[in-house]
Amino acid sequence: MISFLRRHQKSIFAATLSVFFGGMFVGFGGYWFTNRDMQGVVARVGKEKISYQTLMTRVDLYAESLRSKGTDLDDAKLAQLKREMLNNMMVDELLAVKADELGLVVTDEELSRDIRSTPAFARGGQFDQDAYFQAVRATFKQSPQEYENERRKALKTTRLKSMFYRVSKLPPSEVRWMYATMNKGSDKKFDKEKEQFSQRVQQQGALNLVNHCLRQMQTTVEIQNLLDSVEKGA
Repeated sequence: MISFLRRHQKSIFAATLSVFFGGMFVGFGGYWFTNRDMQGVVARVGKEKISYQTLMTRVDLYAESLRSKGTDLDDAKLAQLKREMLNNMMVDELLAVKADELGLVVTDEELSRDIRSTPAFARGGQFDQDAYFQAVRATFKQSPQEYENERRKALKTTRLKSMFYRVSKLPPSEVRWMYATMNKGSDKKFDKEKEQFSQRVQQQGALNLVNHCLRQMQTTVEIQNLLDSVEKGA
């Protein structure tokens, strides 16, 4: 079945490495959690826990967006969407750890600008604090502080992904060589297709860097996918 997040999301980092998070414990670290600590938790990445409620809130929002665009979602597709969404959330948690290791910081000003530019928090074309509080609680089912912590983390991982993308850019001569290699030595149509081909090459290079980063982090960060056991328990 074709990945929903790959088909419907433009981000080149969507649905990355789902095979890594098939369901078992991975890595090292020595973190201990009681049953109470893990109640309602569907995944753990290091010390960070992802709750079932947070997962389902994101799944419901994304499914609603797909339906509004005419995509039909049966039970099987929703189940797949849920697993892929959790995989992506786990990937983002790992990338947030890497962003912290690299010293990437999101300032209060940057966070404020991000929130104020969100259309859902506006009334009459202007940011409205009451609309912000209401939307965060009603739509995301979080407190403003929880939402802001998540947004700060998301902005950091976005910055890291952008960094991977920038360093993956190749010089024109190398892009031409790759194009010719993939077209049996011919570069006759390169000038016409250069822009699109260069973008694809850069995107693939960025994905390769992300995958390499995640593989390395799996040896040092504990990862646990508990979705199956949580749903069986429910």
